[in-house]
Amino acid sequence: MIRYAFSAMGTDWTILVQHGRADASPEAERVVRDVESRLSRFLPTSAVSRLNHDREASDPVLAAVLRAALTFSRDTCGAFDPCLGAQLASLGYDRTFPEVARDVAFESGEPSLERGVHVFVEGVDVRLVGPGRVDLGGIAKGWAVDRAIETLAEGGAEAVLVDGGGDIAVRGGEWPIGVSDDLVVTLRGGGIATSSTCARRWCSSSGRWFHHVVNPRTGLSAESPVDTVTVVAPDATTADVLATAALVDPSGQMPRLSSRGYQAAMRDQSGAWYTTPNWSAA
Repeated sequence: MIRYAFSAMGTDWTILVQHGRADASPEAERVVRDVESRLSRFLPTSAVSRLNHDREASDPVLAAVLRAALTFSRDTCGAFDPCLGAQLASLGYDRTFPEVARDVAFESGEPSLERGVHVFVEGVDVRLVGPGRVDLGGIAKGWAVDRAIETLAEGGAEAVLVDGGGDIAVRGGEWPIGVSDDLVVTLRGGGIATSSTCARRWCSSSGRWFHHVVNPRTGLSAESPVDTVTVVAPDATTADVLATAALVDPSGQMPRLSSRGYQAAMRDQSGAWYTTPNWSAA
């Protein structure tokens, strides 16, 4: 088994490959960095930043990811929303997270009034109409994981795992994935992702705590009876998005996950874990 590691998109990445081309892992890293260069709202030259500033942009990756994100938004009845960039910024998350965590000299807490933005995607062209900004933090990492594993599979690997900071996809083999100390799931393909309000938290100068998962209905950090949700889905993109949606709206989304055959686990505020009946234990 060959292990390859790097850092990108604000997190640590690990690739595990069995019997693949030696140059496939560096190529997968290049794919991830390309996605980051297009979709990060913290890079002023990214396609997302150009879109938010100019209200239009042409980029094939941006268009494809936004098209998928809008479909997920409809499927989750708005629990997942790619148009929360202004809301996140108004809460203080307007820089990379390490910068936010170091700086508490800001006042925040009022949701942004920049609402009602409409996104139009036609081919590789994207337009924004109305106030608001796009943020793809809830889908970009899963998308990059899936593109990376496609690259590795094309390199002839018999079995491969890509872990982008907890957003994971596998092909071939059997992979036991730890969710908590006593909760494990076996993946034989597809993706798994976790969304949590326990990480990426920051405090304003007024002493109020916030986290990065925003409730689209309020524009504020989501208040939920659960603090962590893990979803197993056919790919990492779907798992990434649906874990966030279920964290925002567990009572609405968890039955929807079960009805579609997705595996899911959630932890409530007391620390107790609950899983869907089809959870595949190792």
